Amino acid sequence: MEIQITSRHTKASQNLQDTITAELNNLEKFFDKITSCHVVLDSENMDKVKTTEITMNVQGRQIVGSARAENIGKAIDEAISKVERQLKKINQKVKDHKAEKVEIVPAVEE
Repeated sequence: MEIQITSRHTKASQNLQDTITAELNNLEKFFDKITSCHVVLDSENMDKVKTTEITMNVQGRQIVGSARAENIGKAIDEAISKVERQLKKINQKVKDHKAEKVEIVPAVEE
């Protein structure tokens, strides 16, 4: 999975980037067909609010999870949990998408 991390109005430390990468790699256990991921970290000085937005490309679909909190760690955790929930739902839909069994009815001879 290709991971891109962008930070606006602040600089993300290498430790924070490594933590985000590790948590995103753990999401592959819920759905293994994740192709790319883009994380945007934003720090608004006026409101002292941290925003995290995660955009994932998964098997022709795009999953977006965003969260706002006063702490960047809390915002990241909330966004990752939102994306995790969506990945579980997609995985369940893929597994449940099977045709029902059809009974074979013998032909009636006249």
